[in-house]
Formats: sequence, C-alpha cells, structure tokens
Amino acid sequence: MFEPNIIFEDSDILIVNKPAGLASQDSQKGSKKSLYTHLQEYLKNRDGDQAYLALHHRLDAQTSGLMLFCKAPQYNKFITDLFREKKIIKKYITRVDLSEPIENENWSVENKLIEFRFKHFKKAKASASGKTAITHFKLLAQDQASALIECSPQTGRLHQIRVHLADLKTPIQGDFHYNKNYKSHEFKLCAFHLSFHHPRTNKFLTFEIEPEFS
Repeated sequence: MFEPNIIFEDSDILIVNKPAGLASQDSQKGSKKSLYTHLQEYLKNRDGDQAYLALHHRLDAQTSGLMLFCKAPQYNKFITDLFREKKIIKKYITRVDLSEPIENENWSVENKLIEFRFKHFKKAKASASGKTAITHFKLLAQDQASALIECSPQTGRLHQIRVHLADLKTPIQGDFHYNKNYKSHEFKLCAFHLSFHHPRTNKFLTFEIEPEFS
C-alpha cells in the first residue's frame, strides 16, 4: 500500500511531501495513479468511506515537495481564497547548470507566458499574448558548473520557474523540457517551503523540508 510522507495532519488539512516522478493529479488518460488518488485511497482505508480530501494546487510530476490538501469541505473556499489572493507563501530550491557565473544575489523575472502542445506534453514559453508570470530568485551558492537557487513564484503559470531559469541560460539540472543536457542529472526542483494561515484556527503555519539533492 502507498505510504504518504505526511508532514502535518489535523482534522482540517494535510501537508504531504510529494516524491519526484509522481503526478499531483490523474491525467485524462488515467494510466497511472497520482498522489491525489493514492491519498484518497490511503485515507479511506485508514478512516473509512467518510474520509474527504480536496486538491487545491499542483506540482509538476518531476518536482518534489510540499503540497497542501483540505480534509474538511467547509474550508475549501478559505483555502481557495488563500491561493487566489496570493496569501500562501511557496518557495522552491533548485540546482541549475551555469555557462557563466551569476553576478546578482537577488533578482526577479516578470514576463508573459503561454502554454502550447509539444508532442504529447504541455510546455510554456514567453509571449506577449500570454499571462503575467513573476518569480523572485535568490542565489544560495555556486561553483564553476552549477548554482543553488531559491525561487519564490508570485504567480502560478505552467512551468513558470523552469521557463524563467531556462530563458536566463541557467536551466534546471535534469529538466528534459528546457535543458539540452538534461540526461546528465536527475531533475532538481523541490517545493521546500509552505506557509499560510490555518483555515480554522487562523494560526500562521510554516513548513519546510530539506530537498533530496544538494
């Protein structure tokens, strides 16, 4: 049976560390189970058929890290509003390939992205006809070949962090969509930080994990 890596759980919410390689939500083809489906089955087996679970955001299948689920239907709107009003703080860590040193410790990217179909995948690219995408970046460490970067997306566009970094010629290691040398590494992007107000208690909660890569 699937055993989720539960970081926090109470009667209202569930925080899970999603493993890399597992989709957040089932695809239309439905050929493989997602984290959401696995969690629904896990909770029903543990708590009975009355168990409830709602999905409010997603991570790319290759991305590991923290995801928030709602266990009480009366708080769905509260959590939806947190995401819509950008009151949930999400931070990621990634390791990127370098062609030259990064000079700035902090920088931001703001542009417009559109989604498009590439073979049987969805991808994203910059386009004046797209939707606004904003990401703040912080350099944590670098050597001659790579850098460790903290990413704080302010919007939630498809592959936003991946496209922004690739367009800066600092593609994420292992990113088969946007890095020509992806075979050299595993995919290195982790949603390591999540903070928000609890829907029932209004207490401000912060969760952090260590990424599996360095």
